[in-house]
Amino acid sequence: MFEEHLYIGISDLKSLLFSIKMQKGIDFSEYALSSLKRRVENFMKRFHFKDIDELSHKIIKDEYFFELFLKDILVDTTELFRDPEFWIELRRLSFFKFRKLNSFKIFIPDSNSGEDLFSILIMLKNEELIDKSEIVLSSLSKLNIEKIQKATIETKKMEVNIANFEKIYENGNIYDFFQEKGHVVKFKKELLNNVKIIKHNFFSDELSGMYHLILFRNKAIYYNPQLKIKALNILKEHLITGGFIALGIKEQLEYPGSENEFEAISETEKIYKKIF
Repeated sequence: MFEEHLYIGISDLKSLLFSIKMQKGIDFSEYALSSLKRRVENFMKRFHFKDIDELSHKIIKDEYFFELFLKDILVDTTELFRDPEFWIELRRLSFFKFRKLNSFKIFIPDSNSGEDLFSILIMLKNEELIDKSEIVLSSLSKLNIEKIQKATIETKKMEVNIANFEKIYENGNIYDFFQEKGHVVKFKKELLNNVKIIKHNFFSDELSGMYHLILFRNKAIYYNPQLKIKALNILKEHLITGGFIALGIKEQLEYPGSENEFEAISETEKIYKKIF
């Protein structure tokens, strides 16, 4: 049996991350170790591992279990329209531009749940812009991709989603976008027609395409400073001039030269526009 609080050392964690990098080609070494350590400890407790060597052996030898590991330790979003003020600002600042375009592309990189995807699709449908849009969502986890593709939410979790939605669309009905199926609601399939979901290692796999909007909310808080700069430089190269990037209220767009390439168009919600 486990102690109530399982503890692993930083050296143990680094050993695990090295094994994953060598055997799986995925490098977590520049993630914020304190946060990652807690998630690994919780995973070990959930599956009753007594030490890091036992966990390392299991995830290296068992591909499906490694996918379970990825699904658990990658941070996801838990609500539709989380931080409603952000979505109000995004609509105000970017949608007027999208109305003038024949088409536009949105990128949601390194995603581990469908909430931001479903939220932006609901807004695009409400604003009669969905037919102009093309959305690419990428994830490192195969199981998370399968979860997103199922496009279901437990009915008991809808209360907070409804409250967030009604802060943006006071007279709207969120169930216009879902079908009730027993204990879950399912996002309407036709709203996903212009969505492409791909398995992609954001930091090592080649990325193609140029985008008008990138949603990268609350991702970089789990990186160390060097990895954050790497991520922002990757995203910069795939954002059109005049395009928007959203980072989340806990983040700043900061890397050498960023002040010449971006302007903050919403200081409170951390939405930036590429100017060069």
